[in-house]
Amino acid sequence: MYRKILLAYDGSTDGDEALAQVESLVSSTNTTVRLLAIIDLSENMLIVEGMAFVPDNRRHLTQKLLDAGVKRLRRVGYKATSDIRYGNPADQIDLIAREMSADLVVLGHRDQGTLARWLNGSVGETILHHPPCSLLVAVKSRKVKNNVTPIREDVGAA
Repeated sequence: MYRKILLAYDGSTDGDEALAQVESLVSSTNTTVRLLAIIDLSENMLIVEGMAFVPDNRRHLTQKLLDAGVKRLRRVGYKATSDIRYGNPADQIDLIAREMSADLVVLGHRDQGTLARWLNGSVGETILHHPPCSLLVAVKSRKVKNNVTPIREDVGAA
């Protein structure tokens, strides 16, 4: 069904969920997946003596994450490639999806509070207003157990 998939991937647990869901979508060996990492310059720039730059280790670490994701997808039969872009994530995802004529864009869902979502915005919500194609927002399963340990009171203690 989907022949060209764009997966916005950052190596986070939300990104890993999106990658896992793309793995399960394999419909044919003719499907191509492009893993896209976007380095948001507003969050990753260092300013030293009036000069701004993105640290080399940031790009290197991002490329390692993408390479691991590409390997994983190739093992299940996808033709997978990767790309790193700089700028606003929503804008870059929209631009690349249109450039490659994607059939599907896949994003991880980052659970943010209302204030954080208002301040930071939501990439998925932004893309949803003018989608370049179908959009899958991968949400983690709710079956995961709560990791909070209840406080126990010792009944026999005095």
